[in-house]
Amino acid sequence: MNTVDRYIELRKQLLEIETELESLKPEVAAHLRAQGGLARAEGCELLLRTYKAWNYSPEVASLQLALNEAKRHERLDGRASVRETRDMLVFRATRPGGGDVREIPDEYGDWEADEPAAQG
Repeated sequence: MNTVDRYIELRKQLLEIETELESLKPEVAAHLRAQGGLARAEGCELLLRTYKAWNYSPEVASLQLALNEAKRHERLDGRASVRETRDMLVFRATRPGGGDVREIPDEYGDWEADEPAAQG
């Protein structure tokens, strides 16, 4: 098995594991909540943390859109400069018989692709 095939095989396994982990989260969270938000096993800790997602006013949403548009214009007209270039691997899978298996995308922050990913 070559390196690319091995990488794809491991990503498929990881996707299966992540899917199972995601399905277990509600029950695990309930269990942790009942025992004070902490579980320890084999030198590891699992903590329950609560995060908030915020909805902002139309004014803030408008400012965010304006900022995104200003960034796009600066990239296009050359005023923005590339801080760093980095390779990032994108993995996609399909189910037998069709239908995409969507992987939760990594958060890349300010990173943007030079060009859209090639379609398989």
